[in-house]
Amino acid sequence: MAQDGTGVVFRLLGPVEVDPPAALAPSVRPLLARLVLAAGRVVSVDTLTDALWGEDLPADAANALQIRVSKLRRALGPAGDLLVTRAPGYRLAVPPEAVDVHRFEAAVAGARAARDAGDAAGALRGIEAALAWWRGPALADAGDAEWVGRERHRLEELRLAAVEDRLELLLETGRPADAVADLERLGAEHPLRERPVRLLMLALYRSGRQADALDVHQALRRRLADELGLDPSPELRALAEAILRRQVPGGPSEPALAPVTAPALPARVTSLVGRDDDLTTVLDQLRTARVVTLTGPGGVGKTTLALEAARRAGGDVRLVRLAPLPAGADAAGAVAQQLGVPSDGAAADAAAAHLAAAPALLVLDNCEHVVDSAAALVDHLVHACPRVRVLATSREALAVAGEVQVAVAPLAVPDATRLFVDRARAVRPAFALDDDTAPAVEAVCRQLDGIPLAIELAAARVKALPPAEIAARLHDRFALLTGGPRTAEARHRTLRAVLDWSHDLLPEPERTLLRRLAVFRGGWTLPAAEDVCGFGALAPGDVLDPLFRLVDRSLVVPDPAGGRFRLLVTVQEYAAERLAEAGEAGECRDRHLDHYTRLGERLGPQVRAAGAAWAALRDDADNLRAAVDHALAPAAGDPDRGLRLGVALLPYWNYAQRDEGNQALTALLGAGGGAPALRAKALQGLGMLGVYYPTPASRAAARESLALFEELGDRVDAAVSRLVVAWEGQYTGDAEEYRALIHRSRAELADVDGGAWLATAEYLEGLLDLRIGAFDEAVPRWRQAETLFLGADDPMMAAASAAHLGVALHGAGRSGEAAGVLRRAADESRRLHSPHGLAFALVHLAHLRLDSGDDAVAPLLDEADAVARQARNPRCQAWAAWGRARIARARGDAPTAAAEAHRAQALLGEHEFAWALQRLRAFQPVTG
Repeated sequence: MAQDGTGVVFRLLGPVEVDPPAALAPSVRPLLARLVLAAGRVVSVDTLTDALWGEDLPADAANALQIRVSKLRRALGPAGDLLVTRAPGYRLAVPPEAVDVHRFEAAVAGARAARDAGDAAGALRGIEAALAWWRGPALADAGDAEWVGRERHRLEELRLAAVEDRLELLLETGRPADAVADLERLGAEHPLRERPVRLLMLALYRSGRQADALDVHQALRRRLADELGLDPSPELRALAEAILRRQVPGGPSEPALAPVTAPALPARVTSLVGRDDDLTTVLDQLRTARVVTLTGPGGVGKTTLALEAARRAGGDVRLVRLAPLPAGADAAGAVAQQLGVPSDGAAADAAAAHLAAAPALLVLDNCEHVVDSAAALVDHLVHACPRVRVLATSREALAVAGEVQVAVAPLAVPDATRLFVDRARAVRPAFALDDDTAPAVEAVCRQLDGIPLAIELAAARVKALPPAEIAARLHDRFALLTGGPRTAEARHRTLRAVLDWSHDLLPEPERTLLRRLAVFRGGWTLPAAEDVCGFGALAPGDVLDPLFRLVDRSLVVPDPAGGRFRLLVTVQEYAAERLAEAGEAGECRDRHLDHYTRLGERLGPQVRAAGAAWAALRDDADNLRAAVDHALAPAAGDPDRGLRLGVALLPYWNYAQRDEGNQALTALLGAGGGAPALRAKALQGLGMLGVYYPTPASRAAARESLALFEELGDRVDAAVSRLVVAWEGQYTGDAEEYRALIHRSRAELADVDGGAWLATAEYLEGLLDLRIGAFDEAVPRWRQAETLFLGADDPMMAAASAAHLGVALHGAGRSGEAAGVLRRAADESRRLHSPHGLAFALVHLAHLRLDSGDDAVAPLLDEADAVARQARNPRCQAWAAWGRARIARARGDAPTAAAEAHRAQALLGEHEFAWALQRLRAFQPVTG
């Protein structure tokens, strides 16, 4: 494969593809697209992680990006060599000519140059060749990130301009009739775009259709007046006048001026924000499908989107509003009545006979409360009226044959913010988004899940409250978000009314399940819902069907890929109120606590294998915190329940968020009580979580657990607590005394827990060797520890042992060997999502390279620092700061070197090997 990309073509004008073909998984297409757009240029790690995940960054974004890059290289096959690592990120080493976007832009520019030179025929051939590069909507499968939307919009604008150029060239080359059909279609898709209107007027006029040309102008004039309060441009008005007087060259004489039918839809009175892609989707579906149903939660903007799509679809549009009907009413009767059709009791047949006469688009708004009769009517109309299409809005699908469902999602934060500002200016024209208001407005939009109605109600409060106050009061959002337009339907005047409308339509099993689901935090699995919510009249085996029905009714959000479900925050708060009203909150929280205690007890022992158990507990991190919160609440009652949970979650906390576990166990133990054996386990866990940052409290906890286990006669746990006490010896105290504790525990533990504790004993002896700088003696210990941990199915601790082996090899002067081991440890920790191990391996690899004279380690230090901050690991943050100090000193930047070294010392305190602390304190931030 040539490194300049010769022979490889990357395509973005449609689905993301590469030629020669490669099998690209959905997860790598956005990454490839972002790199292709910058072909030949370096794209930074920060830019790529922002492009892939936006503000929802994974815990270790740089690691996740590296994994994604590796997947992309493998997927590209031989072309993977073109994706190269270049500080501060990655570069696709191809010239712009290898990208269809560039070829398209170059071909369009060439065609326009030919037109300017008077070669209209050549320009037409060039434009048509350029448009042939398009295979569908640009970046069609690159996801829905904000940058993708911006780039799609830019490219679509370029395509539209090229399409307009082609149609204008058809006129210039004497082929107006060939342009009419395409111009009519383009005008229907973009009814407020003047250039297609001007060209269509010219094409119709030059085809002998003067009256039709004037009709087009009249239709645009009405649309602009109704929707924007504007008139057509002077240029277009002048063209209409010239057509009326037959003073435009190229048109035959033909008198006619047909009347224009007034639109059947209400004029739009507010701007439509953030729905361009949705509009395109709906219009595309309406071209091929007979029934399109817009689904989504209340207040998400289904009606607004449907009306706008109907306006742009054009033709004969009939709007029927079903919201005023009582639940369960006959939809056919309402349709016949609003169409003005006498029914004589056969409303569906009468409506069908009326609509069958001509092509029409029937908009059925708000079907959810009459969904059964609406579905029956739509099914009848589709079969009886071949030229009728139906656009419906409903909180659940109609479920008729041939129906295409378009889920209307909440607005992304940028669009939600634009909507807030637009509606805020309606009540306070001077309102501006600035450094003071922007964070609060974004917070409001996030808390309201991007639901347009809720955002509009919040924006109306700007008349009396600043955005920061609105954000602060959203804990009581149902009291705050009232006072919608007086002319709005009652169910849209307050946020509570929106949810009351949805709730009141639910049968009792779905109401029961919805309120009980409020106890979950951050989502749940189906087994969790069955275990926590299945009691009383709703048995565990009865949860599945109402859960799926709540998904159908847009009240529960599914994640099919992960098998999880969640509630929007607003729906969750509403459901929580209903749960309290039903008097079930206490029982649900107790069941939630018991479920996650059992989950922790079942999966905790498997966490060290870093497989499905580890991932499952990470996915439920929010629920684990909620369970701890409830265990600490007075209502929980029994202290044993909280201590059981804390002990169950200890392995998870130890490998992930030690600081979080430290706080939880401290609080649970501080609540008092608990069976002696359970309390001793919790104390042991508290000591274990503090071994790298021992405090008087963690030291006391470890020793108290040892005393309790000895009193209880539990030799195994006493041996484990002895190891925890010895772990503190890596920093201070009598090393030989700690070694004696380790030897005693090793003799008593044998192969308990699959040999994991014997591996830990070897690990601790290695730490004592590192403490005193006995690097040669430490090397075989760390090799043995790694082997033992792998045998105990604990790859995380094995990777940690490898990282310490790298430190020992480095200290023993075996730098080349150490570098390979540290890289291996970093790769393994990254694969296992082990934040502490990854940060430790990266900082020591960086310092090894600095010792070798290589100061290009800033990316390593930055990644290590970011991972350590996320995992709340001050020790590795300190080593990263020390590394930056060394780089600054080498570059002669003494102030930065001094500041970073001071930060490193403050973060470490006394929590480091003595030889390392001595080197740090001897560090002089002054160049020679």
